[in-house]
Amino acid sequence: MRAVLFAVLSLCLAACGLSGPAPTDYVLGAAPAATPSTVPQTSMPVVVVRRVLLPDYLDTTDLVMRKGGVVVSSPTGRWAERLSVGVTRSLVAALSTRLPGLVVTAASPVGRPAREVRVDLASFESQGDGRVVLVARWVLTDGGGKTLVAQQVSLVEPLTGAGDGAVVAAMTRAVDDLAARIAAGLERASPLADSAG
Repeated sequence: MRAVLFAVLSLCLAACGLSGPAPTDYVLGAAPAATPSTVPQTSMPVVVVRRVLLPDYLDTTDLVMRKGGVVVSSPTGRWAERLSVGVTRSLVAALSTRLPGLVVTAASPVGRPAREVRVDLASFESQGDGRVVLVARWVLTDGGGKTLVAQQVSLVEPLTGAGDGAVVAAMTRAVDDLAARIAAGLERASPLADSAG
């Protein structure tokens, strides 16, 4: 009996050793900067970024690469959060940096927001050819739901290295580029001064 138990235990330990290291967990965007000062935000216009929509095959924690109609998950890397959550969080952070006079949030405000941003990503993955492609439609509305700006974008970011880290860096740049376009749309839209409150 002892010999059987020892054999089973040895087999289990050997199997654990073959599984390799755990995948690395990644997040989109740069780490938030610590700001030493406090800025009152009670009178600032609020911009709400609704949760970004993604195709189901992308809205997972798998870090995927697409080659034609085939989607392959990375065995060495994964997202630390669902991709829709990560893109939304990263977009809010990038817009907040670009629009310091506004409160940009993914949380629903108590009152009606001055502006609302909705993003629908049709594609957002590494293509297996050294680039990341982001295809999106974004819409900016006023507090009453009237469309102010709507834009379809296709962004391509080259990989600057090999591996999952290079893919994540290119995806972060693509989200940052999308944020720049949305921020420009917000600045072009009618002034927010009359809609604050």
